[in-house]
Amino acid sequence: MSRGARTGTVIAVVLLAANLRPAVVAVSPMLTDIRADTGLSSPAAALLTTVPVLCFGLLAPLAPPLARRIGLVPALVAVLCAMTVGGLLRLPDSVVLLFAGTAVFGAAIAAGNVLLPVLVKREFPDRSGTMTGVYSVALSTGAAIAAGTAVPVLLIFGHAWRPALAVWAIPPALALLAWLPLLRNRAAAAPAATAVPRIALRRAPLAWAVTGFMGLQSLVYYATVAWLPEILIASGSGQERAGYVLSVFNLVGIAGSLIFTATVGRTRNQIGYALVSAGLYAAGFAGLLVAAGPLDFLWAALLGLAQGTTISLALALILLRMPDAAHAARMSGMAQGIGYLLAAAGPVLAGVLHDATGGWSWPLLLLGALLVPMAAAGAVAGRDVTLRIPTTIGVRS
Repeated sequence: MSRGARTGTVIAVVLLAANLRPAVVAVSPMLTDIRADTGLSSPAAALLTTVPVLCFGLLAPLAPPLARRIGLVPALVAVLCAMTVGGLLRLPDSVVLLFAGTAVFGAAIAAGNVLLPVLVKREFPDRSGTMTGVYSVALSTGAAIAAGTAVPVLLIFGHAWRPALAVWAIPPALALLAWLPLLRNRAAAAPAATAVPRIALRRAPLAWAVTGFMGLQSLVYYATVAWLPEILIASGSGQERAGYVLSVFNLVGIAGSLIFTATVGRTRNQIGYALVSAGLYAAGFAGLLVAAGPLDFLWAALLGLAQGTTISLALALILLRMPDAAHAARMSGMAQGIGYLLAAAGPVLAGVLHDATGGWSWPLLLLGALLVPMAAAGAVAGRDVTLRIPTTIGVRS
C-alpha cells in the first residue's frame, strides 16, 4: 500500500470510528425531554440506548458473512449509508419510527463494530495494537462531541428533541466522502475462501475470556452512558451541567485510549490494563454513591479514564489473541455478538432497579459488583498468548 493510500485508509477508519457512538450517546442527555413528550417509563426510555446494543449482539455474527459476500470496504460503506438512513428515521413525529431509526442505527453500528477491527488487522498487520488505539481515540472523541453538544443542539431547536437527534445523520453522510475513494480503488469482492485449518473458538477458554471482557465492559459503559445524566440530575445538577459531565466522561476516555495506544507496544501482556481500569471504575462509582453532585466532574473523569482504557483493551484483545485477519473476523463476531447481548441488559436493569428502589444506589452497587468478573476476564484474556491454528482442518465454531 502506498503512503497516500495508507493515509487515506487511516482517515477513513478514524471517521467511521467517530460515528460508532454518537447516535447512542446523544440520547441520554435528552431522555428527560423524550420521556416528558412521549410518556415513556424509565425502562422503556432505556430501550433507546438498549435497542442499539441488542442489535450489536444479535446482528454482529452476520457482519463477517456480509463482508465475504460483498467485500470488506463495500460493507463498511453500507454501514455509513445505513447510519444516515437511521438518523433520518428519527425525525418524524412517531415513537415507532423513533425506535425503528434507532434499530437501523444499531444494525449499522453492529456491522461497523465487527468489521472495522478486521480492516485494521488486514491493512496494518504489524501495528494492529497501535491502530486499535487510534480508532479507540476516535470512538471516544465522537462520543464526547455527541455528549457535549446534545443539550446545546436541543436548545437550538427549542427543546424539539426529534430534529436534535436527526442531526446525527449528517456526520456519517460526510464520512462517506473519505470512504468512496477506497471503494473505487479496491475490488468489491472479498478474496476467494480457501480450505485452511480453523480454530474452534467456542471451545477455546481464551476466546471466552475475550468475549466476557468485551461484554462486561460494554455493559458497564452503556449503563453509565444511559443513566449518568439522570443520576446527576437526581443529585441536584441541572440538565445542561449533566450533559457537560457526560461529555467529560467521554472526553477523558480519549486520554485513556491515548495512554493505552502509547504504552501497549511496550508491554508483554495486558493484564495491568484490566486491573487498573476496574479500579478506576470502582472509584468513580463510589464517588457517585457518596457525593455525586459536588465532585461530579472528578467522578466522570475517573470513569472516563476507565472506559477509554477498557474499550481500547477489548478491541485490541480481539486482534492480539488471533493469528490472522480471518480469525480476527470470527473472534470479533463472537466477542461482540455474545458480549453485546450481555451488555444490553445493563441500561434496562439499572432502570428497573431505579424504579423499584426509588434511587440510584442499587444500580451503582450492581455496576460496582460487575467489575470483579470484568477484571477477572481481562486478566485471563490479557495473557501474552496467541491462539494457534490447528495443523489439520478443524470443526467450525
